[in-house]
Amino acid sequence: MVVLRSLRQSSTYLYLKAYCLCALVSLFKATPVSSGIEHARSQLHLDKIQEFASRNAQIAFVREALAAKRRRLERTRKSIPTVEPGKRRSVTLNSSSPVRTTVERWYHRTADLTQVKHLLRRDDSDYKVYPELKWDATVRCSSDLHREEKEFIDLRKRRISSQGEDSLHKFLGFPPDEVVDPRDVPLVSLGGSGGGYRAMYGFGAFILASKKLHLWDCITWVAGVSGSCWTLGAYYTIAGHDIGKLMRHYVTVAHELAHPMSLYALNVVARSSKGVYFLIGPLLRKVECSIIGLGIMDLYATLITTYQFLSRQPGMRLSRATFQFSKVWGRSCAKTAAEPMPILTAVRRAPKDAEGVKPHRDSSISKGQPPDRSLLQHDADCLNARLVREQERPKDERGNIIRHDGLFQWFEISPLEIGCVDIQKYIPTWSWGRTFVSGHSSDRRPEQSFALLLGQCTSAPAGPLTGYISALLASLPKGTMMSRALFAVNRFIRQKKWERLWVNPIRAGHDPNPFYGLNFPLNHNREAIGVDSSWDSAGDESIASERSTTPKDEPTKTQKWEAQGRVRLMDSGMSNNLPNHVLAREERSADVIISFDASSDVQTHSAVQRIHNFAEDSGIHLEDRTDLFELPRSRSEEGVLGPAAAHIESHHLQQYAQVFRGRRQNGQVLYIVYCPLLPNAVNPHYNPSKAAFSSSYNLVWTPEQVSTLLSTAESNLSDYAITVIQQVMRKVYMDKKAQRLDLGQRSQHTIGHASYQGLGHQRYSAAG
Repeated sequence: MVVLRSLRQSSTYLYLKAYCLCALVSLFKATPVSSGIEHARSQLHLDKIQEFASRNAQIAFVREALAAKRRRLERTRKSIPTVEPGKRRSVTLNSSSPVRTTVERWYHRTADLTQVKHLLRRDDSDYKVYPELKWDATVRCSSDLHREEKEFIDLRKRRISSQGEDSLHKFLGFPPDEVVDPRDVPLVSLGGSGGGYRAMYGFGAFILASKKLHLWDCITWVAGVSGSCWTLGAYYTIAGHDIGKLMRHYVTVAHELAHPMSLYALNVVARSSKGVYFLIGPLLRKVECSIIGLGIMDLYATLITTYQFLSRQPGMRLSRATFQFSKVWGRSCAKTAAEPMPILTAVRRAPKDAEGVKPHRDSSISKGQPPDRSLLQHDADCLNARLVREQERPKDERGNIIRHDGLFQWFEISPLEIGCVDIQKYIPTWSWGRTFVSGHSSDRRPEQSFALLLGQCTSAPAGPLTGYISALLASLPKGTMMSRALFAVNRFIRQKKWERLWVNPIRAGHDPNPFYGLNFPLNHNREAIGVDSSWDSAGDESIASERSTTPKDEPTKTQKWEAQGRVRLMDSGMSNNLPNHVLAREERSADVIISFDASSDVQTHSAVQRIHNFAEDSGIHLEDRTDLFELPRSRSEEGVLGPAAAHIESHHLQQYAQVFRGRRQNGQVLYIVYCPLLPNAVNPHYNPSKAAFSSSYNLVWTPEQVSTLLSTAESNLSDYAITVIQQVMRKVYMDKKAQRLDLGQRSQHTIGHASYQGLGHQRYSAAG
């Protein structure tokens, strides 16, 4: 048993496991058929083939192709060493021999594997790179925002206003004499949907266009689901906030025509400097430091992330700072608020004993929603938006709203902390992966690799099989034999009460549950470390400045801790394919949410229904108010579009930016600008939702395909949606400004009236 455990915790075993997984992927899904055809064409010199037109076309090779083949055979024959009879066979491998190449590759791989544990031991005492090794962590029990996020919001508003960079003034084109007050700045958030590489490329192009149009400088939060999390993770780490650099990186990687989990991708990472350490090290630390085992999704996480993050520039390599998500706060948010605050999302199935859990309720229709909701939504009678009841939602003893009202619980992952608004508990991001008991960490270790965390946010393959059935139901026409068959399968599963079973051999990765503990009163407050504000150094002064204290009045009460010692996070697209659940929190008070949707069903009613389902879950009264704003200007009026482009544009002109007006229960108004990824006049013959190469499950794109999607997504914003977004933000700004001025006048009137009454009272007293 001890020997077996030691074997499973060895770097060699983990690498062989990853190698076998990549071999299977290479066998079945390594490259698309189109790339295989191109490879065969180049090998057979089909560009030099003569084609004879006849009823049955015949293809004949020209003499040059045959001569080239003869020359290759002759070189191969000469390279074979000859052995004289009677002498001992001693064959020296040619420098280009495949056998020699394989032997050398595995020799170097073995040397790298022996260094992994040594590098991990080095990390355990490297306090400069991992200052959290000196820190203990506590669970923050509150529904409120983190103190440093509140400070960031104020700083970001000041930066957007005329007191800072005057970004809103530039974006909305105000007259020179208009002074933007920080109190009037609209709090704008941007959310990207799931959808595999289609969402990853599309969201990147959307960010690129928003930067060119100065919209990005007016955004406070940016969040993602599934594929969009890949974009955000790369933008805030390897790209250094340069979205153009990231887009060029994507095109460069696409030239390799390789699946990110293929043997080719594995070798690319392993051949890089310390590539095996970044690939296997996180897995080895996870299996060594806890009772948590490893699964396929852990291998999936490190393989895809390291392959995507590895720069193709000569001399470039992966770095430890890249895989420390908490360091993003010091680089881009804390000091100058130069960039929006990034938020990644994941979900978990709510524990059975969670308060208020309704097992048949959730808001997804794109993929992975519980069968009951998908069946209802597939029925035409239930596709109309349902308004929430206007009643006060239940609160706990501290006055916090109880939000356990769905089958899935949303986790938000920011550089500050990781937690769930439904259970109102959070921990510092650098402490994720540690063992917690009753609100306190019981060990100290370096921050868990961002690759594992990002892998959980993008773990679509680990969702329930019923989720894939639901995704197909949402995209298939009603009444067909296939839709009826899938409907029957989902109904059968529901009758057997299998909603809570995964029914999927691919399990989501799991970590120690930070909210596990014994249900007894917490100890008194103890000082805990909050956030790393300096990414490149951590001395005593910086450590002291990073210390924060949990609010005095909250943890003194008895908390209800969870009985499960593990937590499984997975792709939040299983609940809803847009991150509105975290962006629309009352505590953030966002005024505008811009939703970029690259789902496969954006051209159906299911996409809009997702927004109404989210509003129902969040207690928001939502209505479509697109009619209040002017439509984007048609480019066909300029006479520069062909017939096909003009037809596509006229068909989708009213859909590039749809506006929904919501009202929270506290009376605050919220606008959602829904921007789906649709065909447009730039590439009229390309439909992102229907093109075979841009399906959600294709992870091998050609550079031309990437460029096509990038230009389409960028045009959706720059040529169409931007005018509607500007109108909405202008309206919110004017409304907030008018409200502030009105309150100021009324307060002055009240003060003046009170002063007048006080003066009259003094005169009356003197007369008396």
